[in-house]
Amino acid sequence: MIIKGNTYKYDKEIPFRPSELYPESIFSELGDSKNEIYEMVREGFHLMDYDKKHYNTKDWNPLGDVITSGMNVLLKPNLVMDYNGNKSGGTDCLYTQPSVVAAVLDYAIIALKGEGTIIVADAPMQSCDFVKLMENSGYKTMIEWYNEKLKGTNIKLAIYDLRELRSKFVNSVLVYTTERYEYTGKGGVIVDLNADSEFFGMNARNYENIRITYYDPAILKKYHNAEVNEYKIAKEILEADVIINMPKPKVHRMAGTTVSLKNLVGINSRKEYLPHHINGSPDEGGDQYMYDSLWKIINNKLTDVRNYQMQTNKNISLGWILTQLVRITSRLARWFSKDHYNNGMWYGNDTISKTIVDLNRILFYANKNGIMQLTKQRKEIIVADMIISGEKEGPVAPSPKNVGMIAIGDNPVFFDEIISYLMGIKMEYAHTIIRAKSIKTKFPLVDEGDKPILISNDVHYNNRYLEELKDEDLLYFIPSSGWEEAFKIRTEII
Repeated sequence: MIIKGNTYKYDKEIPFRPSELYPESIFSELGDSKNEIYEMVREGFHLMDYDKKHYNTKDWNPLGDVITSGMNVLLKPNLVMDYNGNKSGGTDCLYTQPSVVAAVLDYAIIALKGEGTIIVADAPMQSCDFVKLMENSGYKTMIEWYNEKLKGTNIKLAIYDLRELRSKFVNSVLVYTTERYEYTGKGGVIVDLNADSEFFGMNARNYENIRITYYDPAILKKYHNAEVNEYKIAKEILEADVIINMPKPKVHRMAGTTVSLKNLVGINSRKEYLPHHINGSPDEGGDQYMYDSLWKIINNKLTDVRNYQMQTNKNISLGWILTQLVRITSRLARWFSKDHYNNGMWYGNDTISKTIVDLNRILFYANKNGIMQLTKQRKEIIVADMIISGEKEGPVAPSPKNVGMIAIGDNPVFFDEIISYLMGIKMEYAHTIIRAKSIKTKFPLVDEGDKPILISNDVHYNNRYLEELKDEDLLYFIPSSGWEEAFKIRTEII
């Protein structure tokens, strides 16, 4: 479901109150200016036919079929980074804006009927300054306002950083810490998918060469090998009865697009459990880049040693020297190789898709103790912030893309299929969606025969199946530099 609005800006008036009092409103405060974002979320729930018979009455409870009194509800925004690596891009296109989260919070509170838990949480990039993000974005003040209003109820509300390991750059070298602080969550539970992982059955060469940028490869290989395929899932996720997935749709250097499926990378509390690419070219079984070169091979070996010295050996001086050598050999690889791709940042990367699909199956099928079950253990609703999305070098250096939409759904695979298609990706390159649609698994994410239909307040999109969408309906996001081949460009229809 897509709601198309008339705005390309966010309400910045904390705590992001609606501009009119609706019949179902539980808080009397109103904003001083028109809050179209709130209206769009509300209208989206209406078009989804949530609690249709009570719409526009004091009893309207649109999330009531999913959330009931006493439940644990987790809102999962995309809080990827506190600053945009594109200095001119701003943060409106970078992370899920709190004005969108506030509208969803109101209806989650209505559904809990005075008793339950609401957690807003994410595990952002390892070097994200979560405190700065909370303060600069308005999240901190917003949560404080809600907690003041919820006094006298049995609803507990909190916001958490789900990372167990954080880092910061000191003289170009990453320094890691596990020190707890005010936003630290409960930690993670290891979930082993073993033979049910998308990685199961890889050859020894590929297990040896799985990588994630800035982490010691020896650590990653402890969690993904011929014996185990493990992830460390935040306890807050496993304890939740309902997940409200709130992505910020953007293009992505490794995955092509990041929507609701990719947003679940933030449920894992330790990044060392997350394979991102396999070293080498496709000719070697890798997906790090298209063509091998001597400089790329040298760069890989230096990167591995650098990451070991930074993370495991904690040798900052040697880490700095190796970082400079990595930078030099990276430039040489770009100059003297047939392609400029590296670190899986191109359309041939099919490793990150396996990680994403594994995490989505865990979200649905792992019980509160992290043991996989044959029936789904929790429900998911998706509310995507597409007022201003991100294009070009997402996810951490995006440029703003004015879209003016709020998108809502209840199946992440079909949701991402439609949104990614509208963004412009050619579906044969949408590796994550192709994998996620498989029903040859004990833990399917879709049911056989199902197909998505798009509902919207915009006649161009309303009641349309994917195959009925036309080129003129697309949003034509500009992809990251490694994904041009995989995206439709507007000139194709001129």
